[in-house]
Amino acid sequence: MKDENIGRKIIFVLIALFVIITAVVFVSRWRGREGKRPGTVREVPGEIRTVTLFFGNSKADGLVSETRDITSEGGFENEVKQVIEALLEGSEEGGHVSAIPRGTRIERVFRVEDKKTVYLDFNRALISNHPGGSAGEYYTIKMILKTVGVNFPQVSMVQLLVGGYPVDTIAGHYKVDSPLSVREWR
Repeated sequence: MKDENIGRKIIFVLIALFVIITAVVFVSRWRGREGKRPGTVREVPGEIRTVTLFFGNSKADGLVSETRDITSEGGFENEVKQVIEALLEGSEEGGHVSAIPRGTRIERVFRVEDKKTVYLDFNRALISNHPGGSAGEYYTIKMILKTVGVNFPQVSMVQLLVGGYPVDTIAGHYKVDSPLSVREWR
């Protein structure tokens, strides 16, 4: 009786293997007829996020928006840095003007989460290359604050730093020595 059970089990296993092999051959030939080969899997470094940047309009009496795509990877600070870097690259549309001085770079970004404050540490070009004037300084600050505020609603305050330290002003007209409210600043 045991020999019969072993014989039946062997026949069952052989039939199962035959069905599996036949299915694999059938599927591989069927895919070949479609003319498509299975694509290779490519690792995507992060999700793409569309952000809004603000620039001066051609009349220099208001802000206009443009969108860019950034990758959402590396955490909050990295996303803020990418957004500011995109802002520093300037407008891609005709007639939009950047009030950020040439050569300005963002060195570091960090935040104090419980105070809802983000710190943007720029190189010295933010001050040394600024052309001056109250309107120019106003739009420099406004472009940065509005861009951060729209893209990161969890941020209430922005502290501008140069070389790791707060500065009194960028061009002599507006105090920026303490955190600025993204919603209340002019």
